[in-house]
Amino acid sequence: MERRGDVLELRWADAEERLQGTLHPASPREGEPSMLSLHVGAFEGPEFAGPLTVTFHLKDAPAQQVTRTLQRDGVNWHTEVEFEEPGLYELEVRYQNTRLKVLTGHLTVAAQPLPPGLSWGILALSAGTALALGVRAMVRRVRASAPASPPPETAPVASTPLESASATEPAAATVPPPDAASSQ
Repeated sequence: MERRGDVLELRWADAEERLQGTLHPASPREGEPSMLSLHVGAFEGPEFAGPLTVTFHLKDAPAQQVTRTLQRDGVNWHTEVEFEEPGLYELEVRYQNTRLKVLTGHLTVAAQPLPPGLSWGILALSAGTALALGVRAMVRRVRASAPASPPPETAPVASTPLESASATEPAAATVPPPDAASSQ
């Protein structure tokens, strides 16, 4: 099996016959249809008329297989295949002309990509988050680099022990006591 553009090309030959085929698209995806076309040509003798049997199965799960017997449609044999799971598949082609021929090949089936709406939603959410985090970091830098404003100026209150005592004591206590001689 060899990839050529958007098709996977199958080629095999022995002394009696040759098998050629294509699988389109070359990279099949789960849940999407793929078209398999095969042609058996004889080097000598009558042209091969069929039938062909085609089997697809996951490499590690041969019990889960899809088998189809194909009848000739014009010059080639055609079938549409839809793979249910992603993984490595084994393709087996069987036919009998002068003797039984069994040909095998492997192909990889890719997982279904995210739906376009979901992909765009995730992209928009990621861009919005990156923008919000960028703005937040910029605001933090601006706040950190701005000079700190001095606290509002207030006149310092100077208190002396005398003033503080006068504020709590009555005013009469500050007058000197009368002289003892003058009271007589």
